[in-house]
Amino acid sequence: LRMTSLAQAEALQNWLATPEAVDRLRAAFNSTTRFGKLDTVTCTAAGRTVYIRFRCQTGDAMGMNMISKGVNEALTVILDEFEGVKVMALSGNFCTDKKPAAVNW
Repeated sequence: LRMTSLAQAEALQNWLATPEAVDRLRAAFNSTTRFGKLDTVTCTAAGRTVYIRFRCQTGDAMGMNMISKGVNEALTVILDEFEGVKVMALSGNFCTDKKPAAVNW
């Protein structure tokens, strides 16, 4: 996500650290599927850009389409909460779909 300022990027990070925010994102994510469940949300900032990592369970499915649909819905909560935010990509190099990555350790 591209935030409008460094202050807004910090505000998003602080907001994502609250149980209330995670509960709102979880409700939005989980509303899109019977099988996918949002476990945790973490983020990393680089200037005004905030990379959010959604950790999910998808049952027996690999579930990338399920996750994309749920994340898209969860992002609507963030866009409603933070004015002027731009979604730069739904999935990127912070995503570890089928790839070994140190971020998972």
